Amino acid sequence: MQLWLNKEQETILNLAVELLKRNILVAGICGATLGLASKGLLDERIHTSNIEFLLTNFVKSYKGIKNYKNDVVAVSDKNLITASSAGSLLWAKYILENLEIFSKTAIESWYKYYNLGISKYYIEFMEKISKEEDS
Repeated sequence: MQLWLNKEQETILNLAVELLKRNILVAGICGATLGLASKGLLDERIHTSNIEFLLTNFVKSYKGIKNYKNDVVAVSDKNLITASSAGSLLWAKYILENLEIFSKTAIESWYKYYNLGISKYYIEFMEKISKEEDS
């Protein structure tokens, strides 16, 4: 967790700051939210993490508690996607939606397949992306 507060992470965290200034997507999950908080990136955006205590206890400069969403696994706000360690699937869904790699209906089938494990959703996903490639 605290790895993201180490000096070695400065380069990537400074890049995140610059990307968000340019309205380019940044996504952080689990302990990476500590690094994002240390750069003030969570202060004015809706966000989540594993538990708010980690942000308030380990990041003394953190001022975003009013925007913290408790008991949700992932959120997206202003080109920043954050997630708890339990939110990797929803986090990935938000990233795919933001990047617009597939249609929303294809992404929904993808999400249902990986969330529920029901093979019909995999077939739906493959059919939808196949049709999208043909168009």
